[in-house]
Amino acid sequence: MVQKLQEQIAEQEELMAAVERDRDQAQTESQRQQSLSEASMNEVKEVLQALEELALSYEQKTQEVQAKERDNESLTEELTRKQVSLWL
Repeated sequence: MVQKLQEQIAEQEELMAAVERDRDQAQTESQRQQSLSEASMNEVKEVLQALEELALSYEQKTQEVQAKERDNESLTEELTRKQVSLWL
């Protein structure tokens, strides 16, 4: 009977050790996944910031192009008026 109880205790200890190993492995994997998640989130933040900067730059360039187009139209109109006045 004592032998049987000792065997049961040994089995329980083995099971507990296996559970602890599994828990440790799960915890390690969870920490690894958390680190990967944080790294991914940081990368997404960097990409979003870069996209925002590109959008602002694009908007500035668009405004500059529009201003140049208006300048060109004004210059074209002025040139046309001067040409007409020379022909008259």
